[in-house]
Amino acid sequence: MGENGAGKSTLMKVLTGIYTMDSGSIFYQNAPVAFKGPRDSQEAGISIIHQELNLIPELTIAENIFLGREFTSKFGRIQWDQMYQEADRLLARLNVKHSSKTLLGALSLGEQQMVEIAKALSFDSKVIIMDEPTDALTDTETESLFSVIRELREQGCGIVYISHRLKEIFEICDDITVLRDGKFIGQCQVSETDEDGLIEMMVGRKLDEQYPRIDVRHGDLCLEVKGLTGSGVHDISFNLKRGEILGVSGLMGAGRTELMKVIYGALPSERGVINLDNRTINPVSHKMALPMVSLISRKTVRVMDWCLAFQ
Repeated sequence: MGENGAGKSTLMKVLTGIYTMDSGSIFYQNAPVAFKGPRDSQEAGISIIHQELNLIPELTIAENIFLGREFTSKFGRIQWDQMYQEADRLLARLNVKHSSKTLLGALSLGEQQMVEIAKALSFDSKVIIMDEPTDALTDTETESLFSVIRELREQGCGIVYISHRLKEIFEICDDITVLRDGKFIGQCQVSETDEDGLIEMMVGRKLDEQYPRIDVRHGDLCLEVKGLTGSGVHDISFNLKRGEILGVSGLMGAGRTELMKVIYGALPSERGVINLDNRTINPVSHKMALPMVSLISRKTVRVMDWCLAFQ
């Protein structure tokens, strides 16, 4: 556990060979190891499931599980029947009802998460690292994932579960390791701590109120959106005042990013009204929107050979 930027994901990438460690030692099955890359760690029995799934929607479930490791004959021909049978066996182990011949794009995000776990099991993994696995899942999908994690634990598989959600940690974990600013702060059993103690370890101080209310005076209305529809969003309305921070929440695929891009002009709108400073605007392109609205994309793009002035 740890706050954003504490080093949780970075540590796991060092463990699996994605990043090279500067000092220290990693012991796996009572022997020192230094993996050269994720494939090296996978073949040794350590798999990582990243926050953003590394799957291809246009391929079948089986093709995703065994991508680059297809079952082939001595003449190089893919043995589809054998590959589908093994993939179906892995899916059955996780209580996934879909055939391995199903295209991955037809699955929900929760079901795709199970395919990632099946892929890890196909390497006969002894340790599975899950990096924020529930970020895009519904409550029902999260509970299904927890059931699978408990079954894997009963089968002797070690799980490293990375999360910043206290409720999940107390529900699914046995032991907790806390990081802060890239440093090891402490380790404890779930039964020996509570939320207040864990928060204090994470932030380095006691918090009398986890979410203190701050009184802020809001100004006049600066942005008004009415019935905005198009490019994955339908009939969205909200107001934004000067000095106000408006949160837009939802699961992955709910349309959060699309909404912002429609307002910005990067995606087209079909109908609706956008009023900015009492002026109606229709940003049919991002070039028209730039003087009025700025968008900081979720995935930042940088040209490494350019100086900062041109970024």
